[in-house]
Amino acid sequence: MSKSKLQHYLTHIIKPYAYRIELFRLSNPFIDLSLLLLPIMKNLTQLTTLILNNIESNYIEQIVNHLSSLPVLSSLIIISINTIKNHKNIYYKIFRLPILKYCQLLIELLQCPKSLPVATNEFSTIEHLIINHEISIDQLPILLSYVPQLRRLSIGNLKKPKINRTERDSISLNYLTNISLKLHNVNFDDFEILVTNYFRQIQVLTIAIQYIGFYDNSTQYLNADRWEQ
Repeated sequence: MSKSKLQHYLTHIIKPYAYRIELFRLSNPFIDLSLLLLPIMKNLTQLTTLILNNIESNYIEQIVNHLSSLPVLSSLIIISINTIKNHKNIYYKIFRLPILKYCQLLIELLQCPKSLPVATNEFSTIEHLIINHEISIDQLPILLSYVPQLRRLSIGNLKKPKINRTERDSISLNYLTNISLKLHNVNFDDFEILVTNYFRQIQVLTIAIQYIGFYDNSTQYLNADRWEQ
């Protein structure tokens, strides 16, 4: 779509009816979101679902900064086609959305900031969380501390710990029953600690295991005695 056609579409079709839009989906990486989406976000007062698929990462921070202007947003999907350079406070801003229930993210190089503390008095309403970019197993509990209402969790690239954390965070996930994890070079000892500390109440657990190189501990996933413990 040419820039002139896009501007005509925005001016005569989207803008006049922005207040009536309940679902907004973009999946064209060549669309200029600074023209199509950002100028009208404050007018999307009935928007409940926002799906941004295959978007340029340089738009992500601007979009996240405007999400608070969507008063009834309950479902959010952001899938980036490239790595993000500036990712300060993205998780925190998403977790602060007041009625968000479903959140799916694939933003390469989006890390849990070192400055992000375990949540103590600010919590998210998210019930279904999907993170398909890389996250280390020691960072996961920090993010989970913000989502006490979580019922379903899927992690598409869970990595081995970057630091050794011996303390157990005070996190209650009383509603979490369904978990899907893709483990990359995570030994069974670290996986066992994660499950024992945070996932005792789950009903369905699905795991996929990938190792690059040889790890003596990898065969422990096949050890029935370890699972019975």
